Amino acid sequence: MRKLLVMTAIALVALFIVAPRFVHWTANRPKVVIGRQAILQRTFVDSTTVADSADVVAVVMDSNLGGGIISTLVVFTDGKTALYTTHAKLLTSQNDKVREAAEAFRSVVADHSDQFHTTADFDPPGNGATRFYILTRTGTFATGKELNVVLQNERQTLHPVLEAGQAVVAEIQRTSQ
Repeated sequence: MRKLLVMTAIALVALFIVAPRFVHWTANRPKVVIGRQAILQRTFVDSTTVADSADVVAVVMDSNLGGGIISTLVVFTDGKTALYTTHAKLLTSQNDKVREAAEAFRSVVADHSDQFHTTADFDPPGNGATRFYILTRTGTFATGKELNVVLQNERQTLHPVLEAGQAVVAEIQRTSQ
C-alpha cells in the first residue's frame, strides 16, 4: 500500500512539473504545415495501386523561409499543384500558367533525379534552407537540406530545381491575388 502511495505521489509531482514545461515547449516550436507530414509520408497514395510500382506521384519543394515560416510546394503528376505554409494557408491553382510552370518543375526534378536518395527524414529544413523530394508509390527520395544562398549559385547542381520551384510558387501567388 505504501509503495502505491509513493508511486502515485511521484507521478503527480512529475505531472505538475513536466506537463507545464511540455506545453510551453510545444507552444514555442514553429508550427509545421498541416498535411505536410502526410504528403511526405505518402499517406495519400492510392492503396489499390500495384505495390511495387515506382511511379512518381509528386515532387515537392520544402523551404524554411525564416521566422518559423515553412513553405511546402507540392506538384502532383496529375496536374494538381498546392502551396502549403506554416500558417495552414493552402493555395491551389488550376491556371494554365501554373500548370506550365509545374510541368517544367517536374521535368527539371526528373533531370536531376540522380541527386535524390531514399529518406525517412521529414523534418523541415533549417532556417533559410530548402529540400526537394520525389514521392513515388513505394518511397520518398530527397536531396540534402541546402541553404538557399548556396542553391542560388548558378554553378550549384540543384540551382535549376530551385529556380523551377520558385517559378511555380510565383505563378500560384500571382493567380491567387
